[in-house]
Amino acid sequence: MIKKFQYCPNCGNKIKRVTKKLLNCSYCGFHFYFNPVPTVAIILENEKDEVLFGKRKFTPKKGFWDLPGGFIDFGEKAEGAIVREVKEELGIEIKNPKFLGTYIGFYPYKGITYQPLCLVFFEKINAQEIKKIKAADDVSSISFFPKNKIPWKKLAFPDITQALKEYLSLY
Repeated sequence: MIKKFQYCPNCGNKIKRVTKKLLNCSYCGFHFYFNPVPTVAIILENEKDEVLFGKRKFTPKKGFWDLPGGFIDFGEKAEGAIVREVKEELGIEIKNPKFLGTYIGFYPYKGITYQPLCLVFFEKINAQEIKKIKAADDVSSISFFPKNKIPWKKLAFPDITQALKEYLSLY
């Protein structure tokens, strides 16, 4: 995971692995903690109880199905991040996202596997909002799937799979 980091981003000298999650530069004293990365996702259901998925436009997992969502920006709360991500990816504004739970996944990107801590929300959307949906940003297309026909083997990430299974067991 963190073996890819060899040089200090602060001074450029060799960096040393102290523990599984801590790197230290003995030259300048820089510490780097490899912590989970906060992300958000949302389970959007239409009036037919079908779940909306977006097809990923880029790597990692290009062409796989994913829930709308993404990385939380610096200084941003999870609630604001999910509203922003849905607006960017689908062009709609969600009104009342409810919190489902947190899920841990893996996100391989450019030789490093990050560990997202995904805060998952859910909300029902009406037919008027559905008409406004357009795949945008890093989503190439969208589709609603009935709960009994979710494409489990074509889902992008394990945290999304875990969240969906828990959601389906509750709702």
